[in-house]
Amino acid sequence: MRIDFRRWGVFNLVGMGGFVLQIGTIALLTRGFGWRSLVATAMSLELAALHNFIGHNRFTWNDRPAGSVREWGRRYVKYQIAKTTSLAFSLAITMIVLATTPLAPEVANTIAVLVCALPNYLLTERLVFTRT
Repeated sequence: MRIDFRRWGVFNLVGMGGFVLQIGTIALLTRGFGWRSLVATAMSLELAALHNFIGHNRFTWNDRPAGSVREWGRRYVKYQIAKTTSLAFSLAITMIVLATTPLAPEVANTIAVLVCALPNYLLTERLVFTRT
């Protein structure tokens, strides 16, 4: 298994942009508009996922363009599957860290995100942005 370190770096930059968008959206929706945390978080996660999907198409895997609207649609469905898988593992790791250590939830979640980063990249590369 060979990792393209330029692509890995761009993947992480796009992901950081999505994370900033996610946190900003949660703050805006909860503090600015009075939304409940659960709804605001769900909305912000989906907005960040859309941001990341577009960013990965445009920057991370720009050498593998979608050939049609149908291909974009297929990629988006695969991306949602990969994202959901990654979120499930991240949640599981966060819960395990919280159950076995005295760490704060933010620290536990950061550990989970770091642990899931490489598998998330590989899953996205192999499932979503496959070479054609």
